[in-house]
Amino acid sequence: MPAYDQWFDKFSQEWGEKNGVRVLVDHIPHLELPARYAAEFAAGAGHDLIYFVGQILTGHYYRNLVDVTDVAGRLAKKYGGWMPSATSAAQVGGTWYAIPDFYIAIPILWRKDLFDQHGLAAPDTWEKFRTAARTLKPTGHPTGIQFSHCNDANHNWRAVLYCFGARETDPSGREVLLDSKETREALRFAKALYEEGMTPEVFSWDDAADNRYLASGVACCIHDAISAYRTTEDTNPEVFRNTFILPEAAGPGGERRNVGEPNVWAIWKFSKNVAAAKEFVEYVGDHQKEAMTASRGYNLPFLLGQYQKPMPVIGTDPKLHTLQDIGKITAFFGYPGPMSPPAQEVLTSFIIPDMFTRVARGQDLEATVGWGMGEIRRIYAKHQAG
Repeated sequence: MPAYDQWFDKFSQEWGEKNGVRVLVDHIPHLELPARYAAEFAAGAGHDLIYFVGQILTGHYYRNLVDVTDVAGRLAKKYGGWMPSATSAAQVGGTWYAIPDFYIAIPILWRKDLFDQHGLAAPDTWEKFRTAARTLKPTGHPTGIQFSHCNDANHNWRAVLYCFGARETDPSGREVLLDSKETREALRFAKALYEEGMTPEVFSWDDAADNRYLASGVACCIHDAISAYRTTEDTNPEVFRNTFILPEAAGPGGERRNVGEPNVWAIWKFSKNVAAAKEFVEYVGDHQKEAMTASRGYNLPFLLGQYQKPMPVIGTDPKLHTLQDIGKITAFFGYPGPMSPPAQEVLTSFIIPDMFTRVARGQDLEATVGWGMGEIRRIYAKHQAG
């Protein structure tokens, strides 16, 4: 969110001036971050503070990250404790090697005017979402979900999987459970949704493509963060007035699981400014409400005490107020297991989006499931062995 970035730059500079610390914030495209982490790790030099965005690599780098259990404990004590899922994003073996900052909810954004013109029900189930896309595509208003290597593809197709009742692992995170009837049903659904309600451009979309699709007035509905809602507000007021929000669509069994995108802070052990970095991260945690306001409701906290209603921005917006409860249905990659190192590697390898892409492009479903399970089991076996 550009508004949040501007606020954060000013916030960081003001903290630095108060504390006698020179603060430099580098804004790096999020898909370039894993390569930057790898380069800094190899060099043993780079930023003091790093930020895992969507692709959480705490488990990959924890041996080279500073123990921040003290910071996590103080924030938990001040703000009512952490969401249970926060620990798997930030802990390894019970030790905190990262501090959760916020997560991004990924709701349904839909054009009520287009739905009303065709007598369509609100897309509160995935079947209604598909019906709307099938109905509105011939009128020039398809839907679009990324079949590509980007963060949106990772969380969107996981949401479909989880809503259809599929599970990545068991709660311990050790047993892979994706080889299931529910996974196959989700893959068949996605193929039909693509064929009936999308266009081929979705195979090359990046994370911002669906934002532009909605703001352009083309999309009938998308599954994305409210950054798309804000882009539309800023660029197409008429479409914005007719864009409504649903926390998530239900699968065939009525289950709703919104797959959030987590963001966490970590400090390299080679940092020469560990004490200042810890102080800064705690200061950020102390100002979550201001961050929510600056992000226009985009940032959602991992700290439970920050969910007192009305929450900043979303608590007073009639289209967004239901997002105050989205934490109750929020899941993260690896669900219902933790965001463990093997789950993190599965995520960064884009295996699940590739499974959906293969089936949507017409490859054999059983062969695709076999390929995906082979890749995922290989990753889990490697981590469990070593």
